[in-house]
Amino acid sequence: MVDPIGYSKKRARKFLDKYDIDLLIASTPVNVFYTTGLPVTHVAPNPILYVLSNQYPNLSMIRRDGEEYAIVWSLYNSIEDFSWIEPSKVFRAGSLEATIKILLKKVEEWDLGNKTIGLESYMPRYQSEALQKKFPDAKFVDADKAFIGMRLIKTEEEVRRIRKSTEVAEKAIQACIDAVKLDVLDTELLQIARRTIVDEGAWGWDHLTMNIGPSDPEAPGLGIPITQNDIVRFDFGAVWEGYISDVSREVVVGEIPKKANEAMDYMIQVQEYCVDNIKPGVNASEFREEARSYLKKITKKGFYLITAHSIGLECEEAHLFGPTGAMDIPFEENMVMDIEVWLNVRGQGLVGIEDCYRITSSGCERLSRLDKKIVIK
Repeated sequence: MVDPIGYSKKRARKFLDKYDIDLLIASTPVNVFYTTGLPVTHVAPNPILYVLSNQYPNLSMIRRDGEEYAIVWSLYNSIEDFSWIEPSKVFRAGSLEATIKILLKKVEEWDLGNKTIGLESYMPRYQSEALQKKFPDAKFVDADKAFIGMRLIKTEEEVRRIRKSTEVAEKAIQACIDAVKLDVLDTELLQIARRTIVDEGAWGWDHLTMNIGPSDPEAPGLGIPITQNDIVRFDFGAVWEGYISDVSREVVVGEIPKKANEAMDYMIQVQEYCVDNIKPGVNASEFREEARSYLKKITKKGFYLITAHSIGLECEEAHLFGPTGAMDIPFEENMVMDIEVWLNVRGQGLVGIEDCYRITSSGCERLSRLDKKIVIK
């Protein structure tokens, strides 16, 4: 068996007690991976468990004492190579029906049919309905906050993986910046990004967002060429052993449009203000207002978006603060977050800056390393 990557029985017990949950059931790939280590995500080296999950679901169950159990595909024989759960606590199923049967049987055996059971909001309907029908006296609650609470604080191993993922994403961005010249197509740049990420040994990419001038950053790969004085933005996230990064940088052939250059200076200042002032104990919701106030002091032009989101098994695990709200919690040591500031510049589309940071006992440690200024070629 292997050691847990990020999961901690102690931390699990803390959040099960906090939300008064007697049994916590993970049904989404990301939370099953977090609680078991089993390669059930779509970015696993062989995502066969993910591919077949519509027929052979993967579930994990955490009791109030933090003990874990799992249900996996009956033909999967590598439990001990990936998971820290004792083999005797892993149950095998060869169909949807068998999975549900095992799940219901265990809840009954553990005498939890009239207790509080936490379910993910994304749990498939057939699973949640089977539980509710079998155990009408149980109290079913939304467990999303419990999972997020468990995952917000990263272990040293998780930080190592995020750090490596960030390194790979930045190498892909740098390779694309090096290849930028007039008339190069976005399709060619995306090929360079993919090849770099794979060649670096990553599991793959989480996202490859890019825009050339005002092109749609969420729909690259249409054969759009690089043109003079148009900002090219790369926003990449690699996947290293299941963990995600998120970094963005810009490059321009010719001159940086004046408005975009001024805006980038403001955005870097705001990001660095966040970095200098986020420390353990500072409330995320209150700091959101402080960051907004700082921005208004340096410029009143433009509608800037300031966001700090937790990063780990997902690119945006949770928004610690952002345009639509904030979590009323203190920042804690070993949270890992992406701090990003954006502006939609007329004629240039989205321009911004984002980097990954780890909160330490004294402040923020920057995990990304690329220079923040727009590169001129």
